[in-house]
Amino acid sequence: MLAVLWLAVALSAMALATSYLVRTEIEAARNQIEAHQSYFLARGGIEAAIDSIVRSAAATPVAPETDAPRPEFLPGQRWLRYEFHGGRCAVEVVPENAKLNVNLAPAEQLAALFRALGLSPAESADLAAAIVDWRSPRVSEAGSVFDAFYAGLPRSSKARHAALEHIEELLPVKGMSREMFFGRLEERPEGGWRRRPPLTDLLTTEATASAVNPNYALYEVLLALPGWDEAAATSVIAVREATPFESWNEVQSAAPFAVAAGGIASLTLAQGPVYTLTATCSVPDSAARRSVRALVEIAPNQPLYHQIHGWWDNWPFAHEPPPASQSLRAGEQAGRMNSERESRGRS
Repeated sequence: MLAVLWLAVALSAMALATSYLVRTEIEAARNQIEAHQSYFLARGGIEAAIDSIVRSAAATPVAPETDAPRPEFLPGQRWLRYEFHGGRCAVEVVPENAKLNVNLAPAEQLAALFRALGLSPAESADLAAAIVDWRSPRVSEAGSVFDAFYAGLPRSSKARHAALEHIEELLPVKGMSREMFFGRLEERPEGGWRRRPPLTDLLTTEATASAVNPNYALYEVLLALPGWDEAAATSVIAVREATPFESWNEVQSAAPFAVAAGGIASLTLAQGPVYTLTATCSVPDSAARRSVRALVEIAPNQPLYHQIHGWWDNWPFAHEPPPASQSLRAGEQAGRMNSERESRGRS
C-alpha cells in the first residue's frame, strides 16, 4: 500500500513538472511569435512612413472646393502613427539636417558637442582634433601625432584621411569610446538613469546637411551651435513641441540671444531629402516590442521615389514615443499651419 502511495506521489510530481515545462515552452513560443510579429510590423511602419513622406513631397496645394485627403506627414512633424491589422506602430521621422555634418563641422563645434555629452573640455578638444585629422587629407609623409598613435597600437592601423561615408567609421578614432559612440548611461541627480544619445543621432555624413533644422535637432546639437546656451536650447525645444517653427521670426522669439549672437546662420527650416526613420511596433496585450531604423533618401528620380541607404534591424536606441494625444495635437497644429500657408499662397 505504501508503495502504491509513493508511486502516486511520484507520478503527480512528474505530471506537475511536465505541465510546468509545457506551459513555459508555450509562453516562450508565444513571446517569440509576438517578437517576430512586432519586427515585421516595424518593417511595415518604415514602408508606411516612406509612403507618407513621398506623398507629402509630391503633394500639390489642394483647392478649397475639393475633398482630397492631405498627406499624413507635414513639415515639423516628428512622429507618425499607424494602426495595422495585428498591431500598432510609431515612427520617428528625423531629417539628416537635424544633425551636425561630421565632415564639415569645425573642431570647436565638435568639441562643444562632446562637452554637452559629458566629456571634460580637454577630452572634448582632443577628440575633436582627432576627428578633424581623421577626415582631413594627409599633409606630409611624416604624418601627424595621430598617425604615430595609430601606428603604435598593438594592432596598428592607419587614419582614414578622407571624408567619412558612415558614422561607424569614427569608432577607431583616438579618444572615441564605445560608451561615447553608442550613448553612455548616466545617473540622474533626481534619481534613476538616462542614456545619452548615440552619435548616430547627433552626427551625419550626408552632404545635404550643412545647416541644422531647429524643428528636429536634439538638445546636444543645439548646444553645439555658435552662440547657443542651455536656455536657448531648452526654449526652442519647448516651443517646437507645441508648435513647429515655420519662420525665422518664431525661432528668434524662442532664442533671441542665440540668434543675436549669429546662431541663426547655421540653421535651416528646410526638410532636406534624407531622413532617419525609426519604427517601434508592438502587438496588443504583449510586452514584446521591436524597433527598426532606416536611412532613406526621398528622390523623385528613383524607382518608387526613394532609395534606402542604410537599414538596422532590432535598433536598440529608439526614443520613447510621446502619448498618442500629444503627437496628434502636434500633427493637427502642423496641418493648420500648412493650411494657412496654402491660403496665403492662393491669396
